[in-house]
Amino acid sequence: MNKKKILLVEDDRDLLELMNKNLVDNGFDTVCAETGQQALDFLQSRDLDLVLLDIILPDIDGLTVLSEITKNPKLKNLPVIILSNLDDIGSFEQAAAIGQYEYLVKAKTELKTVVAKIKEKLKLD
Repeated sequence: MNKKKILLVEDDRDLLELMNKNLVDNGFDTVCAETGQQALDFLQSRDLDLVLLDIILPDIDGLTVLSEITKNPKLKNLPVIILSNLDDIGSFEQAAAIGQYEYLVKAKTELKTVVAKIKEKLKLD
């Protein structure tokens, strides 16, 4: 069985490394981006199975990345899980306006829950 490829988009390097290690330990293949532009570049150049996307990024914000995903016919069905510290109704509404996406708040979500949500989205046991 091929490993599922996940794009991790996170500008906090420590958290990115922690999530990357956790996903690799759980059998996933990962690609890491620290900026929105890097994420967009990877989305164009790689075959991915899922995106784990932060909202607050140093250049292009995650909601813009999400919007670009939905506009691209090759990417519009790509599963995306938003993992952000934005915990306000406005952020949830902005993401919901783009599409139906899983929205997890970093401070309230354990890594094992993130892995479980990824497996659920990818229909893995």
